[in-house]
Amino acid sequence: MHHVHTNPIKNRMYIILKDGNTNDITAYVNAIENACGDLPYNFSCVVVLDKKGIVRQSEIDLLFNTVDLIYAYGADRIILVRKNNGNSDFVQPNLLNFKTCFTVENAMDIQEAENILDQRHHAVV
Repeated sequence: MHHVHTNPIKNRMYIILKDGNTNDITAYVNAIENACGDLPYNFSCVVVLDKKGIVRQSEIDLLFNTVDLIYAYGADRIILVRKNNGNSDFVQPNLLNFKTCFTVENAMDIQEAENILDQRHHAVV
């Protein structure tokens, strides 16, 4: 289903949203809340949408609610990675920005997201 893990050294959370069943949404939310509790305030987050085929409204809603939840727990910066898996025409570049009051940046792969976040971290330190 979905995978949530943290990197305490980078103060970063990673969320991989995969194709599949979202029946156990409680476990998914608990995993995010536990991961948020393991990181200090102002953590960064990379959310990867690893989806084949058309992105459905339910998946957009899950993305929106995920981003809303991690911002509520103190995320400072979130980057959405859209693995296109041959479906780049089906994924809007600004999938979340139209619905949120916060900015979600976009990257084409995890390495690009890491570079963006690491560059900002080094500029601030």
